[in-house]
Amino acid sequence: MRKWTPSSRLITAFALLSAAVFINAFSKSYFNAGLDDYLPAVLFGGLITIALLDFMLSRRLPPVEITREVAGNLAVDKWAPVKLRIKHNFAQPTQISIFDGVPGSADYDNLPLTIDLQPNHHSRSEYQLRPLVRGAEKINQTQVEFYSPFGFWAIRYWTGEITPIKVYPDFVAIANYAILATENHTSQMGIKKRQRRGEGMEFHQLRDYRQGDSLRQLDWKATARRQKLMARDYQDERDQQIVLMIDSGRRMRAKDDELSHFDHALNAMLLVSYIALRQGDNVSLLSFGSEGNQKHRWIPPQKGVERVKTLLNGIYDLQATQATADYITAAEKLAVLQPKRSLVILVTNSRDEDNNELLLAVNLLKKRHLVMVVNIREHILDKLADTPVRDFDDALHYAGVQQFLHERSESHQQLTSSGIYAIDCTANELAVRVANAYWEIKGAGVL
Repeated sequence: MRKWTPSSRLITAFALLSAAVFINAFSKSYFNAGLDDYLPAVLFGGLITIALLDFMLSRRLPPVEITREVAGNLAVDKWAPVKLRIKHNFAQPTQISIFDGVPGSADYDNLPLTIDLQPNHHSRSEYQLRPLVRGAEKINQTQVEFYSPFGFWAIRYWTGEITPIKVYPDFVAIANYAILATENHTSQMGIKKRQRRGEGMEFHQLRDYRQGDSLRQLDWKATARRQKLMARDYQDERDQQIVLMIDSGRRMRAKDDELSHFDHALNAMLLVSYIALRQGDNVSLLSFGSEGNQKHRWIPPQKGVERVKTLLNGIYDLQATQATADYITAAEKLAVLQPKRSLVILVTNSRDEDNNELLLAVNLLKKRHLVMVVNIREHILDKLADTPVRDFDDALHYAGVQQFLHERSESHQQLTSSGIYAIDCTANELAVRVANAYWEIKGAGVL
């Protein structure tokens, strides 16, 4: 439905005419000089007549049709192009303004758009969209605004379709990793797979003996059969079980940038799951700390790189809540859901008061599994710890931060002394630290 509002041109014309009438009346009252009384009425009538004529002409203007092209699956906190195609039947060049119905939870660039439409010519334009919240979203109809032939009326209406979109964790990092892995350049992301030629745990292939190979790699039967030295190549074991346990409680709502710790955790675990699936391992995921009818979300073991889509669809709408994480209940739940020995990667943001419960939970888990605890640290703590102390208030802040970091360090030592792999890092370091720890564990053959 179209909506007409007076333009600044019409408002200015009425304002100037009103000012002229006032000045004329003032001149006649004090100086006995001015225009005839009927002339202002004629001018007002003429302006109203032209405005009404302009209104009637604008009702005959053809509509503008807009179609939208955007990927149905977007990555959180990543820019994506949205392309617009504008159809019209204007007989004269016309300038229009467009504002697309972007979600309130998204950022955008290059909006509103101002486009000069030419007769018999369809136009194209685009803007950038950056969703900041995962889950099911939609782009509403597009708002179009242009002016009547004389410019006295602004015509506004909504056109086009509502476009549903799904906002996923950052799968762009997966694509980057896949490209770099193909070229053996993953170290550019900070992820370093240690090369241990022929020293894995699982037989891979026979090959010619090379200088530098250990004598243990020699295959004497193959050597005798082929009359030349043959060596065995081994690779890291495949078909192992990886479980990602992600805290979705209130502490994971903390933010260091535009994303919460929970979003950073999902992004990191998605990348780690892709790496593990590429290695032939099975990956499952359990979230805990939620409330209502989503006390946990379980995605059973998946195998094969293509199954990363299952993980994506299983967690894209998962949100951190105001509930408190229950580590022990989560550990008991996993004992039922995953009886096979696994590498359990537990990602959380714990405090000193959580230590006893967290330690009980990981001790319960390690009876059957190899456990890695990843504790996310707020970046502001590092920043405050490096801030120079200039006055008494700075000294108090510094002492408080050092006490907090000391307590975290003690908790970290408690975990490591219990035989737990423990990582304490900021949200931005999370993906690289966990991926490298995964490679170390695979390489050590302890799983």
